[in-house]
Amino acid sequence: MKQLFTFLCAGFTTLLMAQTVSIQGGSSYPTIAAAITAAVPGDIILVSGTFTESITIDKSITLRGTNPATDIIQAAAAPASTGTGLRVISIGAAAAAALNITVENLTIRHGNANANGGGIQVDKVTGLVNLNNLIVTNNFTTTNGGGISFAGSNASLTACTVQNNSCTLDGGAIIAAPNNASAMSNVVNINRSLMNANSSRNGGGLYINGNNTFGNNYKIDVNIENSTISNNTTTSAASGNGGGAVFVAAALWTTAAGGDGVSGNTALRLVHTTVFNNAHAAPLRAGLRFAGVASALTTFSAYNSIIVANNDVNAKALNFQNTNTTNVVNCILGGLELAPALVDDVAKNNQKGRTATQAGLTGTLSNQGGPTSVIDITTGSAADDFCSATTGISIPTVDQRNYAREGVNDAGAFEFGGTLSVNNPIFTSNSIKLYPNPATNVLNVASQNTISKVAIYDIMGRNVYESNSFNQTIDITNLAAGMHLLVLENDSQKVTKAFIKK
Repeated sequence: MKQLFTFLCAGFTTLLMAQTVSIQGGSSYPTIAAAITAAVPGDIILVSGTFTESITIDKSITLRGTNPATDIIQAAAAPASTGTGLRVISIGAAAAAALNITVENLTIRHGNANANGGGIQVDKVTGLVNLNNLIVTNNFTTTNGGGISFAGSNASLTACTVQNNSCTLDGGAIIAAPNNASAMSNVVNINRSLMNANSSRNGGGLYINGNNTFGNNYKIDVNIENSTISNNTTTSAASGNGGGAVFVAAALWTTAAGGDGVSGNTALRLVHTTVFNNAHAAPLRAGLRFAGVASALTTFSAYNSIIVANNDVNAKALNFQNTNTTNVVNCILGGLELAPALVDDVAKNNQKGRTATQAGLTGTLSNQGGPTSVIDITTGSAADDFCSATTGISIPTVDQRNYAREGVNDAGAFEFGGTLSVNNPIFTSNSIKLYPNPATNVLNVASQNTISKVAIYDIMGRNVYESNSFNQTIDITNLAAGMHLLVLENDSQKVTKAFIKK
């Protein structure tokens, strides 16, 4: 590995800012694009300072800043809303590729694209893209995904703020969709992140489009955990799709793509998520909303979450129409539409018809520690020590800030009285090392964390290995050759790493 730092002047400013970009352990380069061109798979590119350029990452590398407050990649010096065609980061190759890419510790801003993903586009990555500790802000596109677009890709968004982005069409913060060019099912995991104050036609925070032109034969699962979706807006008229917080469009999951030919191809799961004060012109469509036809419904579940419109229960925080709702447990809910009977099951410990104040939310985003802002709760409120029912799933032992949850968990993304443990290393993709990679018979896993469960999935999303007892060596002799995803789980969260079986 190579490392050499060269300092460049940041133009005529009142304060000279040092800028560097280098491949770790080696040469320095005048631009990030030049460093990417010179990099080989496995390299780490170190970025310090502000760089105004539009870049493409088409190989398995890491792009790393130190602090998103100071390390910035921008498409222009100032934001605009005209669609100049300059996206900040494009991730992926011309054809589907089993890439393993990480982008972390950076601010991504001022993209003005004429295609999906104003700030970041991830397209046809059949390996895994990790976006960690990013601030994605003030980006715009004339199409979909003001902040980020995930298309036909596996992706993990951790400890990120996606805020003040907009688009002409759908998915103000994020759009996620399958893509038939990648011929696979896709998984997008959003963890300990914030989607706030974004705007679009529909799906002000998040738009999941299983019904898109390029991928309606393939499945997409979106899992949101320890995250906040707040203050997003949709601009379509009262008769529009809406979904101020989230809009999901499902299509038939065909047998050709591994489906059963009768179910929908979209799934959304919320765990310890706070959804607050999202808006649309029609109160029926203000929060989470779903679309589908016949039996092509979205599989939906929610656990330990707060989903409220603010202080108006006439605005529907959650519209269950067009969902196959499998479970709702320990949730405090605002105004509902077509709620299934299981919501009222006493054993599931839900409250409905609640305002934000009744739920215990302060209603204000603030820095309570950790990389992303949260909406905290008041002590002794309904959300405090609320989650008393058994969920049947693995529940994280940390909150959005990565603070340890205590006692009976609070509902939502914030844990009142939670504490940051300095003794436990943070469980992230960066804390896990796989070797050798590619591997033939044995895959070694190095981690400082306790791991309680291990699973391996092939690129079609099929579970090909699972164990509830972790060993640092995994026998992969019987796996088919190609890219696989290793999912490691402990008491706090899950981490996904890609590897190749030779």
